[in-house]
Amino acid sequence: MKSLKKLVLGLAASLWFGGVASAADILCKNSQLNHMLVDSSYVSACLDAGTGNLTGNPLNDLFITGVGTGYSSIGAGSFTQAGGTGTFGLNPTLWGLYDSIAIGFKFGTGNNPDEWFVYALNDGVSSGNWTFVNVFERGGGLSHVNLYGIPGGNKVPEPGSLVLLGLALAMLGVMRWRKS
Repeated sequence: MKSLKKLVLGLAASLWFGGVASAADILCKNSQLNHMLVDSSYVSACLDAGTGNLTGNPLNDLFITGVGTGYSSIGAGSFTQAGGTGTFGLNPTLWGLYDSIAIGFKFGTGNNPDEWFVYALNDGVSSGNWTFVNVFERGGGLSHVNLYGIPGGNKVPEPGSLVLLGLALAMLGVMRWRKS
């Protein structure tokens, strides 16, 4: 029985941890211009960057009216800043309402490219760290953080999660059968 338990736990651990890659900074957009870096443990991709403003208004928000069609503004996130680094945060309950959440950072840089950056958050992420690289050394303060979402909230579990759940239920059944 102990060897079966070890086998099931080992298989579950390899499925769970086998797909986890080490984290690396994701660049948004061009390292020759002002740019941001956010760790891949928090975000999956840089969706867009540009000069101008992120307003949250669907009529003139440069992300929503550009590549962010399908996203809607879902409010402001919180942030801290110390020099060129800081933290961000959002209410974790938003993940129950949206299938995809993106976070937009707006910097005041004296209208030098790039002033805003939008990243796709990894599922369930509600806080993290960021770095702003101010190549032109003008301005550089984080003005605000906007959140964007694609409504849904009816997430389908990943196949790996379903396999782990099935293995756990099977193991419980075997253990109950052995006791009786």
